[in-house]
Amino acid sequence: MADYKKLASVFEERADISRCYETRSFMKLNNELHFILQNETKQIIFLIGEPGCGKSVFLNNLKNHTPQGAEVIKFDTPFFEPVDFIKTLITKKGEDIDNYSLEELIKQAVRLYGDGNTVIAIDEAQLLSKELIELIRILSDSKAFWFLLAMHRHESKEILNEPQFSSRPHRILQFDPLSFEEVREYLSKELINSGEYMVDERFKRGLLKLIFKLSRGNFRDLKKILNRLFLIMDQGRRVGKKGYEKPNRCLVTMAAIDGDLIDI
Repeated sequence: MADYKKLASVFEERADISRCYETRSFMKLNNELHFILQNETKQIIFLIGEPGCGKSVFLNNLKNHTPQGAEVIKFDTPFFEPVDFIKTLITKKGEDIDNYSLEELIKQAVRLYGDGNTVIAIDEAQLLSKELIELIRILSDSKAFWFLLAMHRHESKEILNEPQFSSRPHRILQFDPLSFEEVREYLSKELINSGEYMVDERFKRGLLKLIFKLSRGNFRDLKKILNRLFLIMDQGRRVGKKGYEKPNRCLVTMAAIDGDLIDI
C-alpha cells in the first residue's frame, strides 16, 4: 500500500541541492552560462524567469556547474549597503580593510579579484537599491567580476532599461516553463525513485494534462499540486473515504484549490 504522506514530502518545496531536478531549461542555461564564462569578457548576466521557475535552485547549484577555477560568491538577498557589500568581498579573500571610504574599498576589491575568475550571484536582484545598482555598474566596468543577477521576469524590464545596464555589454538568460513531457517525466521519475511503481501507473495522460494546465509549467506550482494531492489522499484514507485511493481529476482540482492556484 502506497505511503501517500511520504510521497507528499517528496514534493515539498525545499532548497536541497542534492535533490535538484535538472529541467531542459536548466541544462540549456547551464550550457549557455558555461559558454559565456569561457569565451566572453567579464560582464553582467541577467537570469530572468517567473517566480518558482527554478532560478534560486540554479544559483544554489552554481558552484557545481561553473568552469574549473571559477569562484562563486552568492548573495541570497540584496538587502545590504554598498560599503558592506564591498567589505564582504574583501574579507572573503581573508584581507583586512585598508580604508573605509567607498572609493578606496572599490580599488582594494578590484585589486584582490582582478586576476581571478569570480562570479558574484545575487538572487532576487529586482530588489536591488539604486545605490547598489550603480556600484555593480562600477565593479562590472572594472572587469574584475562577473555578475549573475537573478530576477523575476515581469520586474526585469525596469532594471534592464536602466542606463547603467542598457548601454553596456550584458547577456540575458531566460528560464522557460516546463513542457508537458517534462511534467510527465518528472512525476514518473520521482514516484519510481520512491518505489511507487503502481502509483505512477495511475497517472493517466488526461490527468497529467490537467496537472500541467493547472501548474502552467511552473516547477514550484507543479510540486505544490502534487504535495497537496498526496496529502489529501492520505487524509482521505485515514478517515476511510472512498475515492481517495487513486488520483483523479476531482482530487487534483482540490489540490490546486488548496494551493491557491484556482480562485473559487
